[in-house]
Amino acid sequence: MNEKVFKKLQRKFFYVPLAIGWALVILACLLVLLVSRVQTLTEVENDLLRAAAGPYFQSNNYVYVVKIDNHEPTTYYSPDYFSQDEIQAVVKAVTAKGNQDDEFKTASGRRYKFIATSVQESGRPAIKYTVIDYTSSYKYIQIMSITLACICIVGMLAIFLFFYFFAKHAIEPVRQSFLRQQELIANASHELKTPLTVVKTNLELIQSDKNSTVADNGKWLDSAGYQLDRMQSLILDMLELTKYESKNINSEREELEINDIVEGMTLSFEAICYEKSIKLDYSADDNIKVAANKAEIEKIVGILLDNAIKYTLQNGKITLTLQKTRRHAIISMTNTGDGIPQEKLDHIFDRFYKVDSSHKDTGNSFGLGLSIAKSIVDSLKGKITCESQVGEYTKFIVELPLCASSPSNKQEI
Repeated sequence: MNEKVFKKLQRKFFYVPLAIGWALVILACLLVLLVSRVQTLTEVENDLLRAAAGPYFQSNNYVYVVKIDNHEPTTYYSPDYFSQDEIQAVVKAVTAKGNQDDEFKTASGRRYKFIATSVQESGRPAIKYTVIDYTSSYKYIQIMSITLACICIVGMLAIFLFFYFFAKHAIEPVRQSFLRQQELIANASHELKTPLTVVKTNLELIQSDKNSTVADNGKWLDSAGYQLDRMQSLILDMLELTKYESKNINSEREELEINDIVEGMTLSFEAICYEKSIKLDYSADDNIKVAANKAEIEKIVGILLDNAIKYTLQNGKITLTLQKTRRHAIISMTNTGDGIPQEKLDHIFDRFYKVDSSHKDTGNSFGLGLSIAKSIVDSLKGKITCESQVGEYTKFIVELPLCASSPSNKQEI
């Protein structure tokens, strides 16, 4: 999967929802405009019909009635709102249109609707024209159209910007996941290349002498076995890392008191510390419970202890504390030593990252330990951080949510 594929996927995330969003906005605006127009014009029509039924009808729109017999038109009802010139223009317009119900516009720009009905005027047949001025209603529809058009344009622009950034952010996890997968494969291939080369070379040396015995080839077999163990360790670490990063965790978690587990892991490392003349101090609060399983806590503490021992100089000191605050169980691991430069602290949880690959105690390490620890802590909804002072100390802090049955005895820091 290359950059073109990501771009294509990003376009799909962008254009499809954008088209749907625009269609919905346009449809909503058109629907509102249609409903408003129909309601407004229906109100005008109803006013006109009611006005034609009686001379005393009151309306928000201006209404007047003109009667025209066989001789001259006469105004039956007209409010002061209409000027004589406007009335004459209306009379002229309705006379020209005859009996046909219609609408018209005068030179003043005002708009009218009218109804023509046959009546008797002083015993003579006449035509009554009921005229309604709906200019204000027409302007309301125009303003509503312009307003909805602006709302539609703004809405479409907002949707465009939203889905533009949404598409970029939506595709980013896929991109990062793919890049991490590529990086994992590349790093794993690099780490496996050397052991495989050594194993192949040892086997070739063994095959080169057909008369040699197992005892004669002992050192080659031991070397090959050692490299195979390294490869097995790498593969197991990669599988465990992948399991937690993919959230594919089948182990059942329960309410677990971790005091004895942490203390037991500390005791198991005492012999190694003794050999390196490292002082190991341990202290803990009582009754600390988290939702986890024993293997996960052992893995976290084991990785941190192993890492601390590797980077602690002879006659150094490691301090492990287990505390609880109002909401969290805090596992703190501090070791004296060279420390970690600030520019490297941001990468210590990266896969296959080694602060100092030339360190004699890390030559057999693949740099996956802290990545695994972080993945486990993340899966437990916790947090792991590191702080260090070059030439003085390195400190790892693990925060895990307490169970409800593990009452706190300290305030949250």
